[in-house]
Amino acid sequence: MRIIRRFCIALTLLISTTLSAAEAFTAANPAQVYMVVWRGCEEACEGFKQYIADNRLPVELTIRDAAKNKASLPGFIEEARQLQPDLVVTWGTSVSKAIIGPVNGADAQQYLQGIPLLFMIVADPVGAGIIKSYTDSGRPLVTGIRNRVPEQVQLSVLQDYLDAKRIGVIYAGNEANSVLNTRKLESLAKEMNFELLSRTYELGPDGQPLPDQLDSIMAELKSAGADAVYVGSSSYNRQHRDAFTQAANSHGLPVASAYDVMVTRSDGLIAVANRYYNVGRLAANQAEKVLFKGEQPGQLPIASLNRYSIFINMQVARQLELYPPIQLLKIAELVNVD
Repeated sequence: MRIIRRFCIALTLLISTTLSAAEAFTAANPAQVYMVVWRGCEEACEGFKQYIADNRLPVELTIRDAAKNKASLPGFIEEARQLQPDLVVTWGTSVSKAIIGPVNGADAQQYLQGIPLLFMIVADPVGAGIIKSYTDSGRPLVTGIRNRVPEQVQLSVLQDYLDAKRIGVIYAGNEANSVLNTRKLESLAKEMNFELLSRTYELGPDGQPLPDQLDSIMAELKSAGADAVYVGSSSYNRQHRDAFTQAANSHGLPVASAYDVMVTRSDGLIAVANRYYNVGRLAANQAEKVLFKGEQPGQLPIASLNRYSIFINMQVARQLELYPPIQLLKIAELVNVD
């Protein structure tokens, strides 16, 4: 009986603790969430905000924009230390690495500590050294979102469509996520029976790619026998998607991407992707578990969407005379059909 009584007391305390965590925040006393974004409040950020609104969660959201300037990040870390919010949300690899730091704890004092942290839009958080694995972050206060459709899946769809044997990739050496993605492609090339043709942008004194390089790089890839150009993880290519896809198409090179906007809002041929808006909503759901359901960040698996979409730009397919196979037409979202 004594053992049972002790167990009941412990269970009551656990339930009480969980309920108090869930009921701690109200409209008069909202949870304080501090979000740092890389290039403004884009689709994922908007999805995060809309989930909070749709579910009427008492959250006061403070957003800070790094505006693609890494020099601003230490200031945000200091502000977060002073504000001591209930949760810090980081957007992108550069922001997350600067604020959360490495899983091995090296130089820990320069990173944010003692506050629950949630990352999103990080292409490869394991490869970036932010977490230990997708099932265990290895850090009590860190959780996040896995937004990228695995490269194997994306490339399998591309090969089903084009039977691509030579795949080009163009990336900037100053983007950690792009470098990691290219290394991943290199490791997959032999396994998936394709040759990777990688090219890097020439950087200017400001560390950013010099303008007007795309046409010559696309011409070089075409001359090298590329069957397609793949954009897996590159903020620069995503931002300059019109120039990128138009340069590729002018040389007869179809663009395949992990970004739906390169197809739905530009002239890429095919994308296998999760919409950033939905990723933001998923991140907000993960935040809800931490703030309102008493979950410990480090005990949550890294969340991921259970479905992905295939987008095909039919106008580009007609332009390049690369018509999709029937099996893809049955499951893809078709863009510019008329």
